[in-house]
Amino acid sequence: MSQIGRPNSFRQSNDSGAQNRSETACFIVNPRAGAGKAGRKINILRKEVDRAFAQAEVCTTEGPGHASILAQEAIENKFDIVAAVGGDGTCHEVINGMFDGKTARSNNAIFAAIPFGTGSDLIKTLEMPKSLPEALWIAGTGITLPSDVGWVSLTHPSDDTPKEEIFVNVAGFGANGDVVRRANAMSKTLGGRLTFLQASLQSAVAYQPSQIRIQWDDGEWQGTMMSCFIANGAYCGGGMWVGKGGSMQDGKFDVTILPPNRLSKTLVDARRLYDGSIQKMAGAIRFQTTRLVATPLPDEPVFVDLDGEMPGRIPATFEVLHRAIQIRGGWRSNPLLSDQG
Repeated sequence: MSQIGRPNSFRQSNDSGAQNRSETACFIVNPRAGAGKAGRKINILRKEVDRAFAQAEVCTTEGPGHASILAQEAIENKFDIVAAVGGDGTCHEVINGMFDGKTARSNNAIFAAIPFGTGSDLIKTLEMPKSLPEALWIAGTGITLPSDVGWVSLTHPSDDTPKEEIFVNVAGFGANGDVVRRANAMSKTLGGRLTFLQASLQSAVAYQPSQIRIQWDDGEWQGTMMSCFIANGAYCGGGMWVGKGGSMQDGKFDVTILPPNRLSKTLVDARRLYDGSIQKMAGAIRFQTTRLVATPLPDEPVFVDLDGEMPGRIPATFEVLHRAIQIRGGWRSNPLLSDQG
């Protein structure tokens, strides 16, 4: 049964502090986010939501994929703000629920992210504070920008069935997919950064690089590849800064291809994944594009990472949907004011 439309039992008449009174907001909560922290603190969340919004509802997910259903229902019920409360996986599901194929279900609905998960890389790009009251204040008062998302046509992980998904932050394939598989199998009690670092080191030792053909707007590359990062946002994998200098409003992906290297060189270069100098890793190829097609050579399983989830494998096509959705964040300035495009 849908939870949208149920009253918030913590709604108070004697609210205090700055409050958004003009917009309706639906907060979609993954109670398992943050190793169950979101579920344990759901009552605190409800109280803080009431302080920040005069018209808000809090819904909890009941399993994988449910956040997408709740997001679609929120759009149908004409909520002004649809907020994901959890980690990057919750954000991924909510964003997908706000789209029908390549088309946003609403031109006016605003996406927001409230950090409450193990891996919360998107919030770094959105400049959202980790403090719950501050994040809710930004969700109610922050800058709203028409922003890019990525659309992907990929292959089902266990058969040849095609499927489509949206991603909002960072996609990739190769060792990226193997890292996500390993990280999502861990308890994540160490937190996002250490979990992904441990998974990355395991993949560096065990992953067997594949022959890949990659084609983009004005280029093509073919060879043995370790990882490919396709950044719409800036961060992934618990703090890897793979999209430095990019923008979620410029209509382009920032792509980095990493070839395989000796383990010793990989370990030495690992810091570059986190300090924004990934393009300086040995053999790295860096470019911008609006579209990318990846094909395995030969046809062997190479898994895709979308916002920290592993929904399928290549062959896959990645396309930018330019300014397809409204996103509210803690951006300190509006990059569109200086946009000449």
